[in-house]
Amino acid sequence: MSGWCDLMVRLAASLVPYGRRRDWLREWRAELAFVSAQAARRGRAMPVRTLGRALGAFVHAAWLRWDQWRLEMIWQDLKHSLRALRRSPGFTFVTVLTLAIGIGGTTAIFGAVNAVLLRPLPYPEADRLMQVFSTTIKQPDRIGGSVSPSDFNDWRHDNTVFAELAAFNTGSYPITGNGPAEQVRAADVTGGFFTAIGTEAHLGRVITKADDAMGSRDVVVISHGLWARRFGSSPGVIGQQVLINGVSREVIGIMPAGFDYPLLTELWVPLQFSAKDFETQRGAHYINVVGRLTAGASIARARAEMRAIASRLAESFPRTNRDSSASVHPLRDALVGSVRQSMLVLLGAVGLVLLIVCVNVASLVMIRGVGRGRELAVRVAVGAGRASLFRGLLVESLVLGLAGGAAGLVLAYWATTAIAAMDVSIGVPLLNQTRIDGAVILFAFGIATAAAVLFGTMPAWQATSLGDVVTRIREEGGSTTSDPRRQRIRSVLIVAETTLAVVLLVGAGLLTRSFDRLLSVDLGLNGASVQTFSFSLPEARYAQAALRADFVETLLTRVAARPEVESAAAINGLPLTNYRYSISTSTRDGVRLADEEQDQLSVQVRLVTPQYFKALRVPLVLGRPFATSDRLGSEPVAILNQAAASRIWPGQNALGHAMTIGTRLGLGGAQAGGRVVGIAGDVHEFGPAARVPPTLYLAYAQWPDDSMTVVVRSRGEPAALVEPLRGLLRELDADVPMFRVRTMDQITAAAVAQPRLNLVLIATFAGTAMLLAALGLYGVLSYAVGQRTREIGIRLALGARRGEVLRMVMAQAGRLSLAGVIMGLAAAVLASRVIQAQLFEVAPTDVTTYAVVAIGLLLVALAASWIPARRAARIDPITALRHD
Repeated sequence: MSGWCDLMVRLAASLVPYGRRRDWLREWRAELAFVSAQAARRGRAMPVRTLGRALGAFVHAAWLRWDQWRLEMIWQDLKHSLRALRRSPGFTFVTVLTLAIGIGGTTAIFGAVNAVLLRPLPYPEADRLMQVFSTTIKQPDRIGGSVSPSDFNDWRHDNTVFAELAAFNTGSYPITGNGPAEQVRAADVTGGFFTAIGTEAHLGRVITKADDAMGSRDVVVISHGLWARRFGSSPGVIGQQVLINGVSREVIGIMPAGFDYPLLTELWVPLQFSAKDFETQRGAHYINVVGRLTAGASIARARAEMRAIASRLAESFPRTNRDSSASVHPLRDALVGSVRQSMLVLLGAVGLVLLIVCVNVASLVMIRGVGRGRELAVRVAVGAGRASLFRGLLVESLVLGLAGGAAGLVLAYWATTAIAAMDVSIGVPLLNQTRIDGAVILFAFGIATAAAVLFGTMPAWQATSLGDVVTRIREEGGSTTSDPRRQRIRSVLIVAETTLAVVLLVGAGLLTRSFDRLLSVDLGLNGASVQTFSFSLPEARYAQAALRADFVETLLTRVAARPEVESAAAINGLPLTNYRYSISTSTRDGVRLADEEQDQLSVQVRLVTPQYFKALRVPLVLGRPFATSDRLGSEPVAILNQAAASRIWPGQNALGHAMTIGTRLGLGGAQAGGRVVGIAGDVHEFGPAARVPPTLYLAYAQWPDDSMTVVVRSRGEPAALVEPLRGLLRELDADVPMFRVRTMDQITAAAVAQPRLNLVLIATFAGTAMLLAALGLYGVLSYAVGQRTREIGIRLALGARRGEVLRMVMAQAGRLSLAGVIMGLAAAVLASRVIQAQLFEVAPTDVTTYAVVAIGLLLVALAASWIPARRAARIDPITALRHD
């Protein structure tokens, strides 16, 4: 056994430098003799366990000493690298700056991706939080789909996979008292909501199941931010009464700082259902459902069980639940599912920029390495090994990479601050939580290290080639010979750089053409010089429909009377704000539609005042607008857009026909509709990329709602109307807050904010890539001209024309660029499929885009090669030969 151990330690000792092996073996044998003597005194054989411990202790000590020796070597390499970089300040500055741009951009985008897609949600065991949607058999896995109260009640009682299942609904309520009236984002939640989320109150308590029972006292839970902003962080607010939507509610709890669900919510009130609601509201889909899985329950099991429950409900209630299903998705997927792909595309795009940066820096390092050839050859001649030289150059690359990472982290901090401050209207949830945290810092230095290895390995390997030591030592000053192998490597790097640049430029070109198509879409309205604002009437004080109608009529009359106002109107949901209010058509000309046809003929419902079509310049194709005589008690009337008219009465004139839509909250629980008196032009309600939805306009005075948006067309600057309008609203009722104050131009811009952001970022990355590719080509050609000075001088001395030399250099640039463009176009065909979902009326293989990118990049490449080519053509043969 002792012999085997000796063999093992000899093998381990072989890793140690030769001069130190004898001491190490002596120490090990002394340890072995000590253990053997102990075993002999006890009269037994050496135990394997003791021997193993002794061997382990020695190997550990040997590793520590080996590690210390390595650290000494690395420290020497580090000091040498710093001295070498200090001697080349220009090279160091350009390299670090180039790396900072690539690493900073990549880190900033990763910070956003980390906040939106990767960082755990701030709830206990967030991986068990699920959102459940009502879907159809045709789209069983769709993310999205509100749930009816009846279905929710059945899901809650029949499932076995959720420890808690809760419903919630989002909106906003006016809060009065303790300061000026303010509109606050709110959520109506059932009693199990906070149990499902797994969060308790910071002060007081949360809403419980006793609070959502009909007849329970009116209570409210407020956010930490609202508590600080409106109540001065006073603990005495617990138990106080606060007027919310005109209802006096007792504050029972303050949520912890940072709690944010549903996103941006600042107060929570009980969502109450009666037994009758669960019986009669199976077809009314307007609530959201969130749940926490039981311990050990998988998502697959939850999906299977919820689909089985939905299938049973479809059999039991075929009229309302026919072809219905249910989908279960992790809460994060439910929050960010629609933006996941675009975020990953941005991360991939900036990653390509980082690759181009690495290629560019590799070219710089290789060029610098050739200039240091004599120095490295001398070091080899005096005994330095290739491994030692390689390690030293790699440490130098790591120094550059880490310096670039530190500078990039500073740039990333500024960028992430700007990203977090972006308007929420761009539609990227959780983006406001972008910040530099431990994960982002680790990522920054991780990619800095990876980039250093990537751009440093090949130059270090080439620079430490030992086959031409004598030649290198003989080289003097600038008369270095040109190495074809290194020239080929640099050429390959330029081709790779150009290829990556083409991929990014094609992506940017496709998005540019797509965005241009979006902007050219006729939205069906004219929002120039239009100011808008929203208001919400306290429900308790304006419970009667007549009071709501009178308030809106009075407000609009006083607004329209101002000399700077051309027209004023109100609507319950502005176009381009993603306001969705879809209701199935019940009857057509007094005939009840079949169940399946009702859903097929569903319409978006908008409540508008008579001047709405004039204020937004929506054309009235046929018939008349609403009149002041269309009020409560008069014959119900309606206006359809062209899409709805052609769908409900195909091939007919819809004027004079009558229709009704199903019962729905907000319309008094009764069927709405009436005789069609007008056909309006189509409006892109959900943005230019979305199809025009069939829309039914109802006269607001006949169906008064408590939350409306006022549309004011101004004869001058619309923003100048804001304060006068605020004063008018305050005069009518000081408890009615004004909120969402925006011009229609701002709303229109917000409708395309996300594609605009994607375009700006990718275009920036593509421009950076093209600039780096041009600089890389310029650097390689400049170096090549310098290396071929003698050759070019001989050509000129033998009679070559300067134009021929110019064409020779330009041809070299053209070959490299053309190869990169061809390879880049082929790669772009594959890569463009990734952004296909973000394109609007543009094919991912759009020939015009590919042609413009190819020609444009070739022209840029030729422009970058012009200066080195001219310098080559102006070489004086006599001077070049004398210099040699």
